[in-house]
Amino acid sequence: MRRYVVFVGPSLPRAEVAALLPDAEIRPPVRHGDLLRLDVGAEDAVLIIDGLFLQTASVRHREIMYLLQRGVTVAGGSSMGALRAAELWPYGMRGFGEIFRLYRDGEIDGDDEVAIVHGTAEDGHRAYSDPLVGIRIALRDAAAAGAIGQDDARLMVDLAVAMPFRSRGFRALETVARGHLPAHVIEAFRSWRSAHAPDAKAADARLLLAAAAAGDPELRPAGLGDRAVRNVHTWDFEMWEHRYHGAEADGAWVADVDAATALRLVHPAFPDLHRRQVLARVAGLDPDHPALAEHAVAVARARGLEPPRRDGWLTERDLAGSADEALATLLVRAFGVTHGRAWTKWDLPPELRTPAAMVWGREVVAAARRCRERLLGPVPDGGPRRRFRAEVADRVIAREWGCDPGGLTVHAWDRGIADLAALRRLAEPFVALLKSRQAGDAEMISDASAVTSVAW
Repeated sequence: MRRYVVFVGPSLPRAEVAALLPDAEIRPPVRHGDLLRLDVGAEDAVLIIDGLFLQTASVRHREIMYLLQRGVTVAGGSSMGALRAAELWPYGMRGFGEIFRLYRDGEIDGDDEVAIVHGTAEDGHRAYSDPLVGIRIALRDAAAAGAIGQDDARLMVDLAVAMPFRSRGFRALETVARGHLPAHVIEAFRSWRSAHAPDAKAADARLLLAAAAAGDPELRPAGLGDRAVRNVHTWDFEMWEHRYHGAEADGAWVADVDAATALRLVHPAFPDLHRRQVLARVAGLDPDHPALAEHAVAVARARGLEPPRRDGWLTERDLAGSADEALATLLVRAFGVTHGRAWTKWDLPPELRTPAAMVWGREVVAAARRCRERLLGPVPDGGPRRRFRAEVADRVIAREWGCDPGGLTVHAWDRGIADLAALRRLAEPFVALLKSRQAGDAEMISDASAVTSVAW
């Protein structure tokens, strides 16, 4: 059975959506990242009606194209859905309704045509303004019905276009139009609108939902006749996917970025796997090659590299060992540390990108959140969150890594972390868990078995 996910509000109330398309998963207006959180497949359909654009980043085209590439049916109409469908219909996003047609055919092109001010989800996304496209369609239809003249309708459209979208509305337009048109024209339009109560966005939303309920064959995945979707997986897209994609652990959502951080910080195999991954890049070999370090050192020496006596990357202990080992360590720290950008899941060693490894990371994150709340209390709404003192965090991480707190920077390099400040920022969410675990304080953990089941 096809699964429908509908992003809506305020074009239609949730109750009407549920009545038109029973069993649909109804979600708030779509925003950047929401589509990457979905667990949908080729048999499913995502219907976009409304979307956010001002208070948060709007849904990106590549997010939609990512679903299209995976064979998911994506359709839109009414508001943000109509806009994105008009932009992506050549690639197989399906558009429904008059507003989609106006955008697709170039009769309108501004994002503000569908923009309105509305309330929160708790307020039912109540609309506090009217969209320009709705005003435009109402004036066009009133003129076509002979209620007002064509010239009067064009003038009123121009007046509406000149209004800020936050202030647009039929009543506000009628007030402004009093200085430009006879009172009987304005009254004629008000009477016509009162009798017909046009709401173009709601009408298009109903059309889309009715098509879904009826199994309209137009609601199909991208395919024959559509342009092929290519080049979706840019670095920027991978960063979005890493930030927004994830899964639930212990009943709470855990993003891939948080699970990957747990793997980097506390998985016992990470340092060795990371080292082999970096040396493999230097040597141009597979990470499982039996003489990987020797080949990487040979490549480095062929390019004139030798471990300097005082360069900041190597400690006295490193320099006291063999020159080959010191040079291999230098390569790992010089080429394996990330500066100035965030990691993605794809920066992890392949052995830690597996579904099982990501489940491990999510379980650690979930346990860490429980411990943190028990030790420091819940995060206050809108207020600063409590943090551990830097010396406490350093001591806990050093104990976890089996080193002296003064040597944390070097050990951070061995995990690809640039400096002590970056380490403290990444480690902060996990300090409570590690502190409780190291102290053997099971009472500070809401479910000790959930932590001990994670194979540290």
